[in-house]
Amino acid sequence: MSLPIRHAWKVAGFPTETLLWPVSTRKTVLFFIPGNPGLVEYYTPFLHSIHTSLNVEVRGVSHKGHTVKYLDNDTRVFSLDDQIQHKVDCLDQMIEEYGPEVNYILMGHSIGSYICTEVLRRRPQSNITRVIALFPTLRDIALTPNGVNITRLVNGVSPSLFGYAGTFISYMIPSVRQWIVKLLTGQSYPGLEVTSHQLMHSSVLKNVVTMARDEMNTVKALDHEFYQQHISKYIIYYSENDQWAPRDHYEYMVTHFPTGNIYSCTEMIPHAFCLEPSHVEYMATKVSSWIQNDVN
Repeated sequence: MSLPIRHAWKVAGFPTETLLWPVSTRKTVLFFIPGNPGLVEYYTPFLHSIHTSLNVEVRGVSHKGHTVKYLDNDTRVFSLDDQIQHKVDCLDQMIEEYGPEVNYILMGHSIGSYICTEVLRRRPQSNITRVIALFPTLRDIALTPNGVNITRLVNGVSPSLFGYAGTFISYMIPSVRQWIVKLLTGQSYPGLEVTSHQLMHSSVLKNVVTMARDEMNTVKALDHEFYQQHISKYIIYYSENDQWAPRDHYEYMVTHFPTGNIYSCTEMIPHAFCLEPSHVEYMATKVSSWIQNDVN
């Protein structure tokens, strides 16, 4: 069987783009929630490496509206809260399908880490044994260096304008579209293909921008009481080279939760680690070492 299995997983009636690495004996499921843009295909090599290393079942999903696959011209725009509820629905459906004995590790990147926290908040009794937050935007995202710039952009430009740009780009010959994206972003394979052929669509870009605007307005002060109650479940990983979750966020968490598993990467791994193969392997090895005991 060629892995991962790519399919449309019906979650609460919504066809959800899903990557699945199954195992014959399922004790723990690693459920991955992406950042924004929320295209799970950006993370395929990362998740595949973890599955290969640990022989653990891995399931990753795209955000609602962040892919044109399987949607039959559905152009709805979804909020951050819609995305959170969608991931709660995913967990509920796995529990229904797999039974009550399976444990769950939630892993999120960037805003996906915040979404993991909200899933744990809404489903505290659902066998969630671990939450892994990679380069996490857990608090005051609009005040970070990148957050300040993005706030100006999303508040100054209508999502429809991004949609028009996506429509224009999507009509280009694929090879030309990919050449332009490479020229503008410097991306290489396989991320280049995802950006060129999955992200650059009108409805996807409108959803990405709408979600980003919600993030700036929603992710503010940290809920200290909640984290204090659940900090033993968390592994939180920051980078010295991150303008979305800068060093002062790491220092803040270490100060307020000194017993937590909170780390700062000194290897200068960037926030968008999933776009560079060497960074992918580094992070996959790191995550596998953290959760080996949880899986076994």
